[in-house]
Amino acid sequence: MKDHIVRAIDARQTSQWARYMESIGWKTETIGSTHLFIKKLPFIDASLMKIQHPQGPFPFERIDEISRKYKTIWTILEPHMLGYEESEFRKYGYRKSRMLQVHTATIKIDLKKSKKDMFNSFSENAKRNIKKAQKQNLEIRTIFMKEKKNWKYFPVFYSLLRNLSKMKKFYIYSYYEYQKRMMAFKDTSVLIFAYENDAPIAVVWYAYFSNVIAYFQTGITKRGYETLANYLLVWEGLKLGKKLKLSVFDFESIYDERFPKNVPQYKKYTEFKKRFHGELILYPTPWIKIYNLWAKLFYLWGTIL
Repeated sequence: MKDHIVRAIDARQTSQWARYMESIGWKTETIGSTHLFIKKLPFIDASLMKIQHPQGPFPFERIDEISRKYKTIWTILEPHMLGYEESEFRKYGYRKSRMLQVHTATIKIDLKKSKKDMFNSFSENAKRNIKKAQKQNLEIRTIFMKEKKNWKYFPVFYSLLRNLSKMKKFYIYSYYEYQKRMMAFKDTSVLIFAYENDAPIAVVWYAYFSNVIAYFQTGITKRGYETLANYLLVWEGLKLGKKLKLSVFDFESIYDERFPKNVPQYKKYTEFKKRFHGELILYPTPWIKIYNLWAKLFYLWGTIL
């Protein structure tokens, strides 16, 4: 696997994600380039902490200091594979956990390839469907959300996302939470729409940071599927990443066979993402450190159920 793909950071370790977390009520602390998220528990003088896909070396001693500061009952640390050493986690009192707070697997595509080589690397199915979509007379609109006037497109995006959630029967966050998330990334968020006869039929929300462009969320109608617009919008996102001189495209999440009970609906779109033949990334399993006896008993009881 190419070094720039291995070293690519996750969105949850960006300053933009930290702003989003603060906007929904989490406290953030930063140790070097590692962002920690702390949530005060109601009714008691205690909190929870989560650290999502930080790259090693991991600042375990500083994490303990901050945990004491906020009276954390436990910390969930879901590491990036870069700099990961299982023995270090055990040394500092962590144990493996099945409490997943973030996706554990993704697919990343190398944008350093030429467009021709990248396209040729796709599955025959993906190449054929992109070509078919290009013949559907669809209008592609690329909307940069850093421009205030373009926020009129946010309700259109959310409407398509909500339509997809109804078709596929999965939960989505509220309009206002998505609005806060996109606002945190507003300077680097791009909505790529497919329109047919001036009607929106599909969209993908992309955000970019460091050397990465991330496939954050999609929305689509039945007609969007019929025209294969979903394939075309991935291709448009890949070309946008190259145009912005980025080097990694991150699909953000896929189904992980190590955790079959976790969001099983991921199965439905993992095959779609795999057709673009990127690099499979399996993040290390989550780790937990429990600081409180009652929290330990509660956690152990939950793992039995």
